[in-house]
Amino acid sequence: MAKVDYQLIIQKQKTSLQAYAALCLVFLAIVGAYTYFKWVDYSVFKAAIASNESMIGKLEQDVINEKSDYLEKKSGLEELSGEIEGNLKTVFPAVDNYTELTRAFDAFEQELNRTKSPFVISSIEYQDAQIDPDGNYKFLPLRMNITSSRDNFAKFLRYVETSGSILDNVRLMDIQSIHMSFGKDSGESVNFSVKIHAYFQNI
Repeated sequence: MAKVDYQLIIQKQKTSLQAYAALCLVFLAIVGAYTYFKWVDYSVFKAAIASNESMIGKLEQDVINEKSDYLEKKSGLEELSGEIEGNLKTVFPAVDNYTELTRAFDAFEQELNRTKSPFVISSIEYQDAQIDPDGNYKFLPLRMNITSSRDNFAKFLRYVETSGSILDNVRLMDIQSIHMSFGKDSGESVNFSVKIHAYFQNI
């Protein structure tokens, strides 16, 4: 009887050991599977983080490039704006500014005047400034007496007709009247008297 009980105990122990071993195997399998999936998740997260870091680095570089482009364009626009503002002061000044206007005529004369193709301003007479009837602007009447070749006469007319351009930086003017006489020698010289209005702001 005692021998039978002993065998039963041994059998129970074996069964318990087998069950325990099976549980250990199941536990190890679960732990292994859990570890594997966590490792897969970690690898995915690591790859995602690396990708995000790369994307962040690219975005940061893009921001730097965009900022650099913006500052460069801003500098260019500020320079252009300053140039336009400066030219506007010449083209449509706040005052009659007849001194600068005289200098501009002198520079134009020096540019054109040549021995075989003269352009000589013999006199400039300024009159009192007047205001537009609507009060929008003022103008400075002036009269000039000029001896010129026919080619330079045409250039002078074009100079006045295209005045007021911000790009050309020429004072806004227009011709009110012109009286001409031609030289007797070669027929190439022109003597003319021209009345001009040079405009400026009414402020």
